[in-house]
Amino acid sequence: MSDNQGLKQSVLLNNLNIIKSIAEAVKGTFGSQGLDVMLVDEFGNYTITNDGVKILSLIETNHPAAKILIEAAKFQEEQVGDGTTTVTILVEALLSEAVKQVEKGVPIPKLIEGLRLGLNYAKSKLTELASPIENLKDHKLRSACLIAGRGETELIDLLLKAAETIGLEKLKAKDFKFAKTIIAKNQTESQIIEGIILNKSRVNSAMPASLEKVKVFIIDDSLIPEDFPEEAISTEQGFAHFKQLQGNFLAGIKQLIDLKVNLVLIGGNLHPYAEELFTQNNIMAVQRVRKSELYRAVQFTGANLATRRTLNLAEAELEKFCGFIESAREDQNLDLIRLEGCLLPERQANTIIIGAAIEAFLAEKERIASDIASSLQACLDKGVVAGGGATELALSYFLNNLKKDLSQNSSFVNYGIDCWIEALKAPLSQISQNLGLNPLEKLAQVLSAQANTQSFSLGINAENGELACMQELGVFDPLSVKLLALNTACEVTIQLLKVNIIIKSKTNI
Repeated sequence: MSDNQGLKQSVLLNNLNIIKSIAEAVKGTFGSQGLDVMLVDEFGNYTITNDGVKILSLIETNHPAAKILIEAAKFQEEQVGDGTTTVTILVEALLSEAVKQVEKGVPIPKLIEGLRLGLNYAKSKLTELASPIENLKDHKLRSACLIAGRGETELIDLLLKAAETIGLEKLKAKDFKFAKTIIAKNQTESQIIEGIILNKSRVNSAMPASLEKVKVFIIDDSLIPEDFPEEAISTEQGFAHFKQLQGNFLAGIKQLIDLKVNLVLIGGNLHPYAEELFTQNNIMAVQRVRKSELYRAVQFTGANLATRRTLNLAEAELEKFCGFIESAREDQNLDLIRLEGCLLPERQANTIIIGAAIEAFLAEKERIASDIASSLQACLDKGVVAGGGATELALSYFLNNLKKDLSQNSSFVNYGIDCWIEALKAPLSQISQNLGLNPLEKLAQVLSAQANTQSFSLGINAENGELACMQELGVFDPLSVKLLALNTACEVTIQLLKVNIIIKSKTNI
């Protein structure tokens, strides 16, 4: 072995060991009988969760391979809201098999070619195995939500009820995120509210707490004068320009008052002088509103999102940025602002409040609700496949057949397919291990049963460890989650395979 080959393998092994250590933190949470992880920071504060991406994001690490995996898991979460633990398990298994092939002498470019070939074939077969979700009453939808929500039936019923009010068309829209309609509040009951919620209060208690026939101005910025360097004020010209900016800001605020705007939503801070003017003119202002809530408010009210410079426009142009709703009021019991009465039916929206008696459990309950909402939308998007590791094992079987068809070609590409064949056994193997079963025995049992019966939804019953049909048990996973997990795992593995050497770089100043 050349020195360069030895160095390359050393880098690969180092990255693999890091990936293994990261994967070890989340693998125990996998499956219906998975356990929680407790993460403790330097101050003794703790978080208990079984959510893969949350565990990964809280792990303290500076290793680039670990950061790549964590970023991939976050991407999976952002796109489809689930499957982060599956991605982690597949990356570990796929990279482990790839390193074995490299150690045998398989060229990395050919191995990567085989990985991509295997990925595309697996994705096509996965799509063939999927069943569509016909409507919101489809039993497969509720079953998939039960898996995502770890059996939290109260939350599932609430979200399914909310989904019915939203409707299939909106739930299937690419720009609508069901999970974004969820907020968590301590010491309150979980409920559905017609309209949207801002998890904030009025800037000033002297402002009106309730408004009717509301004209709304929404600014994704601080409502303060434009920035001006302090050192420039010391010159006569600079001071004149500073006064002009102050005057423009004041004129913009007065224009909002003249336009009869009575609700102003602000992404940043509100200037004290503007606060005083708003209070005097019975205008409710809400500052430091989260970006996601601002965007929901824009959609609900029909307003156009403004910036500070929008205030410099003529009154007729400024008018075009305003939106309208029937009412706005501060719910002092829940400490939030309720916007209700959308004027256009297609803009109608609901908000789901998730409550908990104990604040320590609130974030985790909100996370589970978000997982259910994301899973529901993912199921509606492309349908569902059998869960419990059964579908991945079926893909392993199909890829093994593909390899036999390609056996006449002695290309190194087949070694990349070998990596997939073994890696796709990992999910069911981990589920079996978490159930306290023998993974090798269960893998052999299920593989044999699937091959003999050509029933590719066969897996392991988590209740008794026996062979069972996952579809009959109601164990379903969203197809879009599985597709993205395969794709993400493959890309991470390829990215790490391509790393030839790790060099410490300068810190950018």
